[in-house]
Amino acid sequence: MVLYPAAAAFVLIWLLLSFRNVENGLVMTNAVGPFGMFAAGNLGGPSIILANLLAMLTIGVLILRYFSVQQHALAPQVPKAAIYLFLFAAYSLFSGFILVRLFQGQFLVFPMTVTSKGTMVSAFFSSTMVPLRPSNSNISQPFYILLSAMLFWASFVILRRRGPELAERGLVWAATINILLGLMDLFKLDAVLQFVRTADYNLNNEHMVAGVQRIIGGFSEAAGFGALSSALFAYFAVSFLMQNRSRDALLAVGSLICALLALSSTAILSLAMACFLILVHGPVLLKTNISRQFAHFLVIAIAILICAACLMLLMPQSNGLTARVLDTLIFSKGTSLSGLERAAWAQGGLDVFFETWGLGAGAGSVRSNGLFSVLLGNVGLPGTLAFAMFLFHTIARPLPACDVDLSRVFYAGRISALTFFASLLVSATGPDPTLILMVFTCLSIVAREIAFAQTPDFDFQRQLQP
Repeated sequence: MVLYPAAAAFVLIWLLLSFRNVENGLVMTNAVGPFGMFAAGNLGGPSIILANLLAMLTIGVLILRYFSVQQHALAPQVPKAAIYLFLFAAYSLFSGFILVRLFQGQFLVFPMTVTSKGTMVSAFFSSTMVPLRPSNSNISQPFYILLSAMLFWASFVILRRRGPELAERGLVWAATINILLGLMDLFKLDAVLQFVRTADYNLNNEHMVAGVQRIIGGFSEAAGFGALSSALFAYFAVSFLMQNRSRDALLAVGSLICALLALSSTAILSLAMACFLILVHGPVLLKTNISRQFAHFLVIAIAILICAACLMLLMPQSNGLTARVLDTLIFSKGTSLSGLERAAWAQGGLDVFFETWGLGAGAGSVRSNGLFSVLLGNVGLPGTLAFAMFLFHTIARPLPACDVDLSRVFYAGRISALTFFASLLVSATGPDPTLILMVFTCLSIVAREIAFAQTPDFDFQRQLQP
C-alpha cells in the first residue's frame, strides 16, 4: 500500500470543511474533479483518485449521520432516477461477480488492463485479446459505479433540502482549478504538476497535433481534460445567458479556451454538442428579462468571434495549420492508429454483447470504446436500459413554470450533462458513468423537483414514486 503525501493536504481541508458542516464535503468532492490524475494512494492495484476518496469519505460521514439522527428525519422520498441508477449499479455488481464466471473462457476480449500478453489482432496497434476471465477490474469497476450512484443519492438528499447552490459552489471551484491547471500545463510547469499527477496512468503530456502542443491540465491525456472543460463551458455559458453574471462569463470563456487547447477529437465533439444544445434551447435561455444592453453585448461578441474565425481562416499560414489540425482530429481520425485501435475496441464490445446473448460479460470485463458499446459489452441490455431510464428521468423530462434561478440550474445541468455524455459516447472505455456526470444530472433533477414542489396542488410523494 502506497500513500501520497500531497493528498494529505486535501484530506485535511476536507476534514476542516466537514467539521463545520458534513455537507461541505460535497463541495470539496466536486471541486477536485479536475485532478483526474491525482491519486491519493495505491492499494496494490488501481490508483485511488482523490475525487473518489473524498466521495467515499463524504458518503460515509453522511451515512453515519443518517443513522445517528432519530426517526431518520433526513430521508426523503426516493426519486425514480435514483431507483434506475441503483438498478444499474446492482446489475453491474451481479454481472461483475457472476456473469464473468458464467462465460469464463468462452471467447476473447480486450481486457480493461492493457497487456501485451495475448492474441494480436492487428499489425497497426498493440492491443491484444485474451480469454474472458475474472480480474481486479471486475471489482473496481462495479465499485466505481456503486460509488457514482451513492454520490448521486447523497447529492440529491443534500441539495433537495439546501438547494442547488451548494453543488454550484463546488463547480465554480472546479472550473477555476481546471483553468489554472490548464495554464500551468500551457507554461510547462511540470515540476509543479508532478505533485498532482501521481496515478499510475500513462502520462501523455508530450503529444502534439500538427506541431502544436496539446494541453492536458490535471489529467493523463487530452480527452479527459477536454471533455470536462467542455462540460464546464456549457454549464457556465448557460448560466451567463440566463442571469448575465460576469463570474459565469469568465469561467465559460476560460473553460472554452481550455477545451480548444486540448486539441482533442472528444473536446471538439463535446463543444459542438454544447453549442448545438445552447442554440436549440436559445428561445428558453434568452426569454428571461434580459436588458437591451446585454442583448447588444451578446450580438457584438458573437459577431467579433465570427469575424476573428473568418480572418484566421483567410490567413495562409493559419489556414494551413487549422486545416492540418482539423484533418488530424476529425477527418482522418478514423484511419489513424488510435482510431483503428478504438474501432477494434468498439467492435469487440459489440461482439461480446452477442456472445453473451445480450447479458454482458460483466462490469469491468471488457475494454471497449464509446459508452454505447461499453455498456452493451459489460452490462448488456439490462444495464444499458437501466442507465438510459436514469438519464431520461434526470434530464429528459420537462420543467414546469418556475423562477429564473431554478430554470437556470435545470437547463445548465441538462446541457452540461448532455455535453459530457456526448464525450462519453466517443471516448469512454469503461462503464463507470463518472462522478461529474452524477453532479450535473443531480442538479437538473433537483431543480425540477423543487419547481414541481412549488407548483400549486402538487402531490410531491406521488411524483417521486415509481
